[in-house]
Amino acid sequence: MKKIFLFSLLFLLLFNTNTFAVEVSAPHAILIDLDSGKTLFQKDAYSPVYPASTTKILTAILALENCDLNETATASFTAINSVYAGGTTANIQEGETHTIRDLLCTMLVHSANDAAYILAEHIGGSTASFASMMNTRAKELGALSTYFVNPNGLPDASHKSSAYDMAIFAKHAMKNFPEFREIVKMTSYSLPVTKEYEELYFSQFPDATEAIRYLSSTTNHLINPNREDFYYEYATGIKTGYTDAAANCIVAGAEKDGVELVVVIFGASGWKNLRSDCVNLFEYGFSRLRSETLATAGSVIDTLEIKNGVADANMLNLVVEDTLKATFSSSDLIEAFTPSIVINSDLKAPIKSGDVVGTITYDIYNSTYSSNLIAGNTIDEKVTIIEVTTNVVWNLLKLVLWFIAIVFGLFITLVLVRAYIITKKQRERSHRRAIYNSRFR
Repeated sequence: MKKIFLFSLLFLLLFNTNTFAVEVSAPHAILIDLDSGKTLFQKDAYSPVYPASTTKILTAILALENCDLNETATASFTAINSVYAGGTTANIQEGETHTIRDLLCTMLVHSANDAAYILAEHIGGSTASFASMMNTRAKELGALSTYFVNPNGLPDASHKSSAYDMAIFAKHAMKNFPEFREIVKMTSYSLPVTKEYEELYFSQFPDATEAIRYLSSTTNHLINPNREDFYYEYATGIKTGYTDAAANCIVAGAEKDGVELVVVIFGASGWKNLRSDCVNLFEYGFSRLRSETLATAGSVIDTLEIKNGVADANMLNLVVEDTLKATFSSSDLIEAFTPSIVINSDLKAPIKSGDVVGTITYDIYNSTYSSNLIAGNTIDEKVTIIEVTTNVVWNLLKLVLWFIAIVFGLFITLVLVRAYIITKKQRERSHRRAIYNSRFR
């Protein structure tokens, strides 16, 4: 019997995936739940290392926070000549003007370093000034090991970050900027053709009838179905990076059954290992988390008696305005998390359906989920006998006052009319008397 028990225990340890430690070959890695920011796995995630082009996530955050996507930036000589030989570019020419959105797309999809420099100059005035902005913002977001000297992660001994810090940046960008989410999921992008680019193109291809801009594919093979050897069906972005010093780096997002995860891998050896590490971490996270709905938009969570409401119609339905969802571990019971409901202190009739009457808030794992509570029905104000009597008396008084005012007005009018008639007759008599006297004087 004892042998059977030991065998059963060994079987569970070997075949229950929840007991396996996730395997990651890269030296630096972290897995977080995007919803709560909770760390699910980390491997030397706090050491400052070279982040390569994953740097551009923070550049994108500053662009989205400081610019309108439709405003334009013009490429300077300095910006397009700051990229070292061999660095990825979009072949942007001096004097070209592009929208912030176009520059973000080519920077995040194609990893164009010239686009990053153009954005940096446009926002900060210079690369150095922009780098200072990056470092300030990084600390504000909670980074512990980040120090940047450029907007794109090109090689520099001082340019460092950590897997943990980069996960923080990715979480902020994915949760706060729908435009960022949209861009990092793109599998290809091409900048619009400009006059400056046409001049370059036709100088190189004089027989061409139309200037063509290169359609670049994403550097993130996880989201590219054409790269079957690396594609991951649940991937949602975000940004890759590579330099000789940094090796293969990635900040990757994935979503499955409502659970959204972020993985950061620094220092991987080749895309095969990079994909393997990402998928292992994603599957590890998905096996341990589930998404649950805390409250559904339009649902009635409670009823409240409104004291000054009309009798038999004074019960107010408290309705959730927004759907609230949260991520839980497999062992969590959603019933264990009780919401805090706060009703407006001055709440009284009349109340119209749709009026904001309070809030509902869940605090789960240091994350807050909150929605307005709105009135699900209209509550009319109750009218008392005293109020009815007062209203009747007041209305009668107003009628009497109006009657008096009308009578008084008519009286004044009659007086004025009579005075006018008398005055007119007196003037006519005076006029006739004057004529008479002039004739017989």
